Amino acid sequence: MSRKLLITITIAAVLAAVIIILPLALNSVYWTSILVLVGINILIVSSLRTIKLLGHISLGHVGFSLIGAYGSGLLAIKLGLSVWLTIFLGGLIAAILALVLSYPFLKVKGMYFALLTLLTAETLRLITWYWKGFTGGFWGLLKIPSPGPITIAGLTIDFDKVNNYYYMTAVVVAISLFVLYRLENSHLGFKWKTIQDTDVLAQSVGINVKWHKMLNFTIACFFAGIAGALFAHFQHSLSPDANARFGVLMSIYLVVYMVVGGESKFSGPIIGTVALSIISELARGLGEYRPMMIGAIAIIFILLMPEGLVGLPNRCKLLYRKLLRLIQRGSA
Repeated sequence: MSRKLLITITIAAVLAAVIIILPLALNSVYWTSILVLVGINILIVSSLRTIKLLGHISLGHVGFSLIGAYGSGLLAIKLGLSVWLTIFLGGLIAAILALVLSYPFLKVKGMYFALLTLLTAETLRLITWYWKGFTGGFWGLLKIPSPGPITIAGLTIDFDKVNNYYYMTAVVVAISLFVLYRLENSHLGFKWKTIQDTDVLAQSVGINVKWHKMLNFTIACFFAGIAGALFAHFQHSLSPDANARFGVLMSIYLVVYMVVGGESKFSGPIIGTVALSIISELARGLGEYRPMMIGAIAIIFILLMPEGLVGLPNRCKLLYRKLLRLIQRGSA
C-alpha cells in the first residue's frame, strides 16, 4: 500500500468517525439541525464547483435546488410517493430542466452566463410564489413528509428524529460527493478542464464541447436538486420568500463558500461551507449585519488569499521556510 493511499484512508476514517460521533457529543437538537443544513450546503456548493470546472460561474444554482425541493415535496404530498423515491426524482426533475436550458445557456460565457442563471433562479422562485394552487404560493408548501421508517436487523429507524435524519443526510451527501469526485478525476473531468482552458483547442482534438458542457451542467444541477429535496423533507415546509432559502442572497452565499474554501481543490467548497456556516451561526447575534460580515470575509480572502482556505497549508510552509532562512542568516 502506497503512503499516499494510506494517508487518504486514514483521513477518511477519521472524518467518518467525527461525522458519526459529532451529534452524540453535541447532544443538541439545535446544533444537529445546523449540521444537517451544513451537509446539504456542502452538496450544493460542491455541485456548483462542478460547473466551475468549465470556467463558468452560476449565480442561479439555488434555482435548481428549488426545483428539486418543490418537485420532491409535491410528488410526496400530491401523489403519495415514497420519499425515498421522490428525493431521487427531485434531482432528476432539476437535471431535466438543466438539460433543456443548457443548450441556449452554454452558448454564452462570463457575466452573461451568470446573469442568465441568476434570472432563471428568480423566475423559478416567482413561479412558486404566484402559483398558489399548486405550490402553495407565498404561504409556502406545508406538511412535507419525512422519509418513511426503515428496519435494519430488527431495529426500526424513524427519520422524524433529527439525529437519524442527520445520518441519512451524511450518507446521501457522502455518496454524492464520491460520485462528483470520481467524475472530476475521470476522463470526463479531464475534458471539462480542457474545455475551461480553451474551447477551440478542445474542439480541435475531437472533444464534443457542446455535449460535454451540457452533460456537466445537467449532472451539477441533478445534485443541486438532491440537496434541495433533502432540505424540503428536513424542514417539512418550503417558502419562496426572497429572503429565505431560495433567494438571491443564498445564491451569492454559495459562491462565497466556494471562493473562501478555494475552488482549486475538491475539498475547497467543503472546507469553506463548514467554516463560514459555523462562523455565521456563532455570529447570529449580529442579526441583519451577518451578510456584511460574510461579505467582508469574502473580500479579505479575494484580496489576500485568492486560493482560499485550501491554500493555507502551502502558505504556512512558505512562511516557515522564510522564517527559517531569516534565522539561518541571523545566526551566520
